Amino acid sequence: MKYDLIFYIAKKTGYCEKRIKKVLSTIGGESHRIVSATSPTALGEEVTHSLRICPVAVIIGGLRSLDDDNLATVLSRVFSIAGISLNNMRKLSAKSGAQGYIIRYSSQMILALPDNPDDIESMLSEEVLGYIKEKIGK
Repeated sequence: MKYDLIFYIAKKTGYCEKRIKKVLSTIGGESHRIVSATSPTALGEEVTHSLRICPVAVIIGGLRSLDDDNLATVLSRVFSIAGISLNNMRKLSAKSGAQGYIIRYSSQMILALPDNPDDIESMLSEEVLGYIKEKIGK
């Protein structure tokens, strides 16, 4: 399963990259491209590009922002404007209380995760990884 890794207003990028690669490799995940986005517009362009190439786009960061550029707010706006009805959206929680999301649309998936390596590993439990592998299966 190939995925693109998109850092969005993220910190600890090197540590997060290593952790996501480690965790997703357990289900055959392979990083295709690593990019960054510093605005909602750039994020939209990167996610669109990613999903043309890969079944999974992993977005790290932007969930703690309190501004209009908060990742959850931006994704909600995008899906609303595009008129996309989601097959499945699943909220993830880390032991620390941090939140993330799995958004599945048709045969593609967006993982929205915080920019903390420990939270990433906590959220992507065996159960969640099994779900990703089952739904993407490539």
